[in-house]
Amino acid sequence: MNTGIKGTTKLYAVIGNPIEHSFSPMIHNRIFKTLRQDAVYIPLKIEEEHLAESIPMLRNCFEGFNVTIPHKQKIIPYLDEMDADAERYGAVNTVKVKDGKLIGYNTDGYGFIKGLEMEGVLLKDQPVLLLGAGGAARVAAFELLQKGALLTIANRNIQRAQKLKEELIQNENSSKIEICRLDEINQGYVCIVNATPAGMSPYEEEIPVSVEVIRKSRVIYDLIYNPYRTKLLQIAQQYGCKVINGFSMLFYQAVKAQKIWLESQKIEEENFQSIYQEIEILLRRDSQ
Repeated sequence: MNTGIKGTTKLYAVIGNPIEHSFSPMIHNRIFKTLRQDAVYIPLKIEEEHLAESIPMLRNCFEGFNVTIPHKQKIIPYLDEMDADAERYGAVNTVKVKDGKLIGYNTDGYGFIKGLEMEGVLLKDQPVLLLGAGGAARVAAFELLQKGALLTIANRNIQRAQKLKEELIQNENSSKIEICRLDEINQGYVCIVNATPAGMSPYEEEIPVSVEVIRKSRVIYDLIYNPYRTKLLQIAQQYGCKVINGFSMLFYQAVKAQKIWLESQKIEEENFQSIYQEIEILLRRDSQ
């Protein structure tokens, strides 16, 4: 049981920059406590230029760690192995240290889909609009196609959207993908997924699509979790849309990471609902 840090305490971390506002330490330490693990999870600020020199410390001192911006792709050359999802997404958010080897995983896709499943959103043969073409959008796009969605990718830079489309077609053998610029969207969708920075600091007052597009849509899923209700979600609520924020993705990718680290099939998600609700309340309060 995690009653204090001892010589036997196993170390876990999240590495990134910035890292100060991460909710991951709170989530993982609460899970460790619930599972009665002698383990602790800490935030480690590692700047881009210092990643290489940090690898020996991570390899020798930690049982595992999460990876966030700006290291999700940059960590890959230092890994000994990668699982299929990490290979497919071209990004790693979870590393397990086993027998001195660094093994990379990506649990973001699992967390992303879990957020939709929790709200009973069905995607097969449904028109879905994905806003953005960066790393988070890439993960979401793969998962949406796996669920059979009719995908449209909208991005300010149409060349980036085209590049993502080509990668998706090559990997998913799917031609059901449209692309457009953000300012070209003029219709509603069954589901809109925001994977752009619009809505988070310092862009709190921005929305990535017009109010008219929001009004015509049914489900708005914003991958931003802080603030808890972005301007996009506030407007969507006013028009009666189902709204989902990024906390569910953050939480369930963390649960999946725990399963990888502890190599345990006994970690049942329903056992952590009290933790989910507790941290969600804090997130709501901090966003007010």
